[in-house]
Amino acid sequence: MKINPVTQRFTGSDSHLESGFQQHFFKLSLPVFRWGFLLGIFFYSIFGILDAVVMPTVRYELWKIRYGLVVPVLASGIAFSFYPGFQRYWQAAISFLVSVAAFGIMYMILIGPYPYNTVYYVGVILVLIFYYALIRTRFVWSLFTGLVILFAFELTLLLAHMPLRIILSSNFFFVSSFLIGLIACYSSEYFARENYYLMVQIDDEKKRYAVVNESLHQKIKDLEEARTQISVLSGLLPICAGCKKIRDDKGYWIQIENYIAEHSDAVFSHAMCPECMERFYGHEEWFNARDKHKQDNT
Repeated sequence: MKINPVTQRFTGSDSHLESGFQQHFFKLSLPVFRWGFLLGIFFYSIFGILDAVVMPTVRYELWKIRYGLVVPVLASGIAFSFYPGFQRYWQAAISFLVSVAAFGIMYMILIGPYPYNTVYYVGVILVLIFYYALIRTRFVWSLFTGLVILFAFELTLLLAHMPLRIILSSNFFFVSSFLIGLIACYSSEYFARENYYLMVQIDDEKKRYAVVNESLHQKIKDLEEARTQISVLSGLLPICAGCKKIRDDKGYWIQIENYIAEHSDAVFSHAMCPECMERFYGHEEWFNARDKHKQDNT
């Protein structure tokens, strides 16, 4: 399997497989996309309870972000997936929706009171886990989206004036999750491409064997037809040295032409060789009779 080690696109002699893989990958991923984001909406919504418990003073502002912005955007993404031309934009759509979910949590960190807002960075990590583990996405898009979210996360920590120890601890967990997710995403796409490559190889072999089997079937059919037309006599046949009759399996002596006709498809017509003609009729008399017969017919 020839692929680019970074983009994982099929290259070289396998480059013709890329368009087929894109179609195959999208077809398998579309149900996962819809159900995955429905599950994401559920969990993103249920965490509104945490807003009221951890930061009750700003819970309404947090709910505006959570329920007034992020959840409707995620729902619109699911609705967009039913658009006939969605395949052209589905990777970009996933990147946008995941980024919106992550940016929403980052904004909650900015408006939330310290130190309660320090625990919300875990929500961004959950978004990454959701993105890399549940939603089918290509490695190139996951790398781009992850770097954008990572940059925005670092900027959020600085704008929120987080203590250095919080910045360090948050980055340890966040960057580790980011790298682990990238590895998982790379492996997932690689094995998806490998499975597709093997599937194509198996299909090609099936087609090749189908052609060979069809050819063999035709040859067998031709041989069967030939066998029905030809019967072969074999074995030791007792034949009389005088009259040339043949003894059959039941012990009866029958004319050789009768025996052959019974055991084959041959049909006999009677004629006389020149030697017998000379012997029984005489050479001269036979020619005279032939000429007289021709004159009578004319």
